[in-house]
Amino acid sequence: MASSMQPIQRWNYKLSLGLKIRNAYGTAFQDFFSTVMEKLHGDDYVRVRAFGTLGDKGCDGYLTKNGQVFQCYGKLEDASPNAATIVQKLGDDYKLAALHLSAIMREWHFAHNLVNGLPTEALLKIENMKTAFPQHVIGVIGPSGLEDRVFGLSDDHLFELLGPAATAEDSQSLRMEEVRNLVDSLIASIASNPPVVAAIGPVPHDKLVFNKLPTHWYGLIVAASQNAPYVRQYFEQHPTPETGENLAKIFSMRYRALKQENLSPSVIMDMLYEQITGMGSVTAQRQVAAQAILAYLFDSCDIFEDHPSKVVL
Repeated sequence: MASSMQPIQRWNYKLSLGLKIRNAYGTAFQDFFSTVMEKLHGDDYVRVRAFGTLGDKGCDGYLTKNGQVFQCYGKLEDASPNAATIVQKLGDDYKLAALHLSAIMREWHFAHNLVNGLPTEALLKIENMKTAFPQHVIGVIGPSGLEDRVFGLSDDHLFELLGPAATAEDSQSLRMEEVRNLVDSLIASIASNPPVVAAIGPVPHDKLVFNKLPTHWYGLIVAASQNAPYVRQYFEQHPTPETGENLAKIFSMRYRALKQENLSPSVIMDMLYEQITGMGSVTAQRQVAAQAILAYLFDSCDIFEDHPSKVVL
């Protein structure tokens, strides 16, 4: 990546990439992985597809310069990963590749988009395969490994892959019409289920640290906090006075529901952000507006936790 890229751009790309990986279900993840590898390696990477009943022979992609075979696993939409299915896929796909691609395969790598990690059974299976088949290097590429490859791309390729990333200048030029459009959309989506209005309290200064947000979300919330007062002012002047508090209450409830699923702070923040922006590529101006709304909600103590020392019993 070019050294001229601003930290806030990298944070926004990291956010966009995380959403892209998590929302790439089934073959969509295979396509995304191959697109990344093609941009990174050019013609040295060969995308592989199953044709008819012939199957893919345990190979979704092949890197010619070092004999690396890649097999992808994209989780199914709205379905929890099944450990037995993953273990079965690991064994079956490797055996197919070893049988049909023995002349060209030196390494076999299993790429997946399970953001919360592989099940222990899959880890044990992989280690067993390494011992049982020493003739091949066997590896795993998870979301972190894919992220490393993505951030090895040029700025132009990053833009092609993930769309725009808001800059510091964008963050300093909040467009209130974007805030209004996002708020109107959110309010319309919850109009049929009005929340119980709750008071909004002050934010503890150590809230960002206490909630163990990852670096990119820490940076984005700090940068967006300069715009949170504008969002607060917008709600104070809104024709429907309770709009801000209603929205804050709804997002507090959504945060609690996500937390009960034992999701990481990063994943929870990603999902709350996507509930504001909607899915897909987002303009830089909309990124700034959505992050300003999140910063307002975060600063208002309606999402994430106060430090225990700040809580009044």
